[in-house]
Amino acid sequence: MMYSKLSLRNVKRSFKDYAIYFLTITLAVCLFYSFNALPAQKVMLDLSSHQEELIDSFMTIIGIISIFITILLAFLILFANRFLIQKRKKELGLYMTLGMTRFEISRVLLIETFLIGLISLGVGLGLGIILSQGLSILTVTLFKVDMQVYQFVFSVTAMLKTILYFSLIYMIVMMCNVIIINRQTLLSLMTAGRKNQRVKMRKTSTGIGLFVLAVLMIGTAYIIVLRNDFILKDLNILYLSVILCLIGSILFFFSISQFLLHIIQKNKQLYYKHLNMFVLRQISSKVNDTFISMTLICMLLFFTITILSTAFSLKDGLEGDLEITTPYDASFFFFNREASPEEMGEKLRELRLDEYGNTVLFNEYVFDQPIVESVNDIEDVSIKKWLSQTYPTIITQTTYAQLSRLQVKEPVTLKENEILFLTNIGAYEDEMRQFTKQIYHMKIGDKSYSISSQGYQLFSTRTDMMATEEMVVVVPDDATKGLRIESVVLNLQYTGSKEKADAEIYQRVQSYQKYKQDNFHLVSTFKNRIYEWGVITSNQIVYIGLYIGIIFLISSACFLALQQLSEMSDNMERFNILKRLGVTQTEINHIIFIQILIYFMVPLTLAVLHSIIGIRVLSRTLTNLIGSHLFLSSIMTAGVLLLIYGSYFLVTYLSYKSIAKQMTR
Repeated sequence: MMYSKLSLRNVKRSFKDYAIYFLTITLAVCLFYSFNALPAQKVMLDLSSHQEELIDSFMTIIGIISIFITILLAFLILFANRFLIQKRKKELGLYMTLGMTRFEISRVLLIETFLIGLISLGVGLGLGIILSQGLSILTVTLFKVDMQVYQFVFSVTAMLKTILYFSLIYMIVMMCNVIIINRQTLLSLMTAGRKNQRVKMRKTSTGIGLFVLAVLMIGTAYIIVLRNDFILKDLNILYLSVILCLIGSILFFFSISQFLLHIIQKNKQLYYKHLNMFVLRQISSKVNDTFISMTLICMLLFFTITILSTAFSLKDGLEGDLEITTPYDASFFFFNREASPEEMGEKLRELRLDEYGNTVLFNEYVFDQPIVESVNDIEDVSIKKWLSQTYPTIITQTTYAQLSRLQVKEPVTLKENEILFLTNIGAYEDEMRQFTKQIYHMKIGDKSYSISSQGYQLFSTRTDMMATEEMVVVVPDDATKGLRIESVVLNLQYTGSKEKADAEIYQRVQSYQKYKQDNFHLVSTFKNRIYEWGVITSNQIVYIGLYIGIIFLISSACFLALQQLSEMSDNMERFNILKRLGVTQTEINHIIFIQILIYFMVPLTLAVLHSIIGIRVLSRTLTNLIGSHLFLSSIMTAGVLLLIYGSYFLVTYLSYKSIAKQMTR
């Protein structure tokens, strides 16, 4: 009973010390419950069996991610717990001096840890239940469901899973506390606060040289990725840029304080203004001990910003593309290099797809050389480079007119010997516009064809999951003689019930695939199924992005906060000296604010720069999936950063200021 009262009093008295610890665990529990409660939201969605399979697969992914996040949080909580033990070593030494055994001290710590864990778990679950309702509203909105179907969601499974996972973490924390106490001697506990870190001084010229080298390496990495439009086609270039950026970031944090100190020292008015000199010396003295951790925090923030900024853009891009890439209710195409187009067409007719609606059957032809070799000279270097890697597909004017009518569109009128370019990739519209303005003729075989006055059109020749038709050329019917046929395609628009047609045709295709005894490879795509896949996949990206991104943000902010608070013992004596020299408590608070602000802002600033380049590369690599909604996503990311990162900054400042006020009286 006595130990319980002592533990409870310690928790109340030291609550400010536990603020970061409590905030981290509460947020972690809240997020963990909220995202693991997602399966309970299925009751609000009218899902088909295929959609339920996709949702179940998604929840499997969430479960795997939750295990990874649990391990990450376990290390984070152990780090926070180590900080608390380190800070309380003198207090624990006093307990030993008063006659308490190591077993009794361990018992007190076990009770304290249990109480903090119980409070954090309770508050976190409460907030998680509230947040999960927000996620339910988000789910209803993302799946475009009527808000009238919304209902309160509580998941017993998610609650039990959260309690189990965090109980296991706390059992590990408790065991670690017992091990730490059993290894301590009275002398090590009582002298813990006197062990100052040794400061390693460097020459100013060395620091400046390393800073310049860091900027050059980071700048070179940026230039490499920005100048290579198709970065994923040469992974060696990507690896080189990542290595340069990582080494450059390490050197940046290793030398930044020395560089800033040198620059500001040149400005005597700024250097001697107020207590700037003291703040700069404080930061400079710690650089050797924090540059690795600052790099780690910067990388975590980089991943956070990139993931959060692109998640919603990817969702909008995927769903926006579906309107362009699914103009037909279903598409079917055969691949068989050894068969004639007549044989492949006959195979498609055997499926009797015309029973379900209007069809268009056509051949797809391909160039065996890049298009740059078939057009007149291109002056624009970037366009020429793009064309050198582009092998267009070719269809006839008759096919184009039939497909336009199937889409209920008016086809572009083409004159004799005129050609038209098509693409279903919105991000390539600028390139197509510039390309078609720069050329006047294109050579196919021995004949030259002029370009239509319209130049190009945003158009899909078949229904597909993603925009993959980089360039399609519409040519006169007789221009395809001698060209190789890549595949035979059949597009279908239903005239009856789409659900019934989808189910029957899907079964027919499955039976053909199961019992076929030939070398014909049939690929089928259905508009309804693609929409189901697209909507669910895009929402998965949003949820996974939010889950991982926010956990990374909490981890980096918590790590930075604990790092600052762990350095208090080294700084208190310096603050006491300042007080004896006449510096007021208000001025000391200002020093603390500026110091913590710099520590929080420096890794964030570099992470933002890395993210700008990273998002641009992703945007270019994933074509039009990212870009149009990137501004809105960036605003949302900034809001999340301000809320969580700002909260940790504020709690760190208030805790630091409160403890400093007590220790410098």
